[in-house]
Amino acid sequence: MFSKLFGFLRGKGVIVQGVDKLPEGFAKVIDIGDPLAGGKQVVLCRVGGKLYAVDRLCPHEGGRMAEGPLADKQHVVCPLHNYRFDPKTGSAVGVACKAATTYTVEMRGNDCEIFV
Repeated sequence: MFSKLFGFLRGKGVIVQGVDKLPEGFAKVIDIGDPLAGGKQVVLCRVGGKLYAVDRLCPHEGGRMAEGPLADKQHVVCPLHNYRFDPKTGSAVGVACKAATTYTVEMRGNDCEIFV
C-alpha cells in the first residue's frame, strides 16, 4: 500500500525492454529520453542476478561510465581515471569520491522499469 501511495517519490518510471538478455557481470548504456532535450543516460548492470541502474555521469570529473564487462564482475568503471563504483549503492571503491547517482529498478517479466 505504501509503495503505491508514495510511488511518486521515486520519479518517473521508464520501461526498458529485453533486459533479461543482459549477462551477469555486464553493463549496458540506456538512453532515457532525448539527451539534447534534458534526457539522461544510465548504466544498467547485472550483479548477483539482480539489475541495478547508475547514472552514466561520473561524479568525479564528469567522465562517462563504461558499458561492457564490469570490473571484477561487480563494479561499473569510469575509464577517465579508472574509478570504480558499486552499482548497488553508487559508492566509490578504493578512492575518495562522491557516490554515483543510482536509480531504483524493478523487473517486469523480460523487461524492467527504471525510476529516474
